[in-house]
Amino acid sequence: MTSFIETITPATKELVEARIAYYNDLTQEVLRSMQQWTEVNVEFGRDWLESSMVALRSGLAQPTAERSAELAPAAQATLQRLQDYHQRLVKLATEFQEKITGVVQHHGPQVVKTATGLASAGQHAAEREMSEDASRFANVAEQNKSMPQASSMQSAEEPGNKN
Repeated sequence: MTSFIETITPATKELVEARIAYYNDLTQEVLRSMQQWTEVNVEFGRDWLESSMVALRSGLAQPTAERSAELAPAAQATLQRLQDYHQRLVKLATEFQEKITGVVQHHGPQVVKTATGLASAGQHAAEREMSEDASRFANVAEQNKSMPQASSMQSAEEPGNKN
């Protein structure tokens, strides 16, 4: 009994290998990018939580007049942290886009080449099969012409005979 792997044509094998390599690299880039994104989010969340706790403690410990004087610099620092966070996210998104584009540019031509090869091999196999079937049909038709018709067929063809 032949295994499934043994029945795969070389063109199919090349296409499968090209696609596996493409999806493998693509998946690695996506996971690497998700890891970086998570690290940035964790770092920002940790900083945000820490600065919020510091602001809360100092706010509770100080009188109202002193708190309002510290609000402007604290708000400015918070705004700066948000801008830094946004810039890091934009940088990560840009790098991710560049990496994905690189993966596609690297693997795209090979995937297209192997897919075209597989389609061509399939077309040739179909043409060969069709040619063989046409030859078989022509041989059967030729054999039928050379064979005498059965007497029952001849009598059915005679005029006036309605069985």
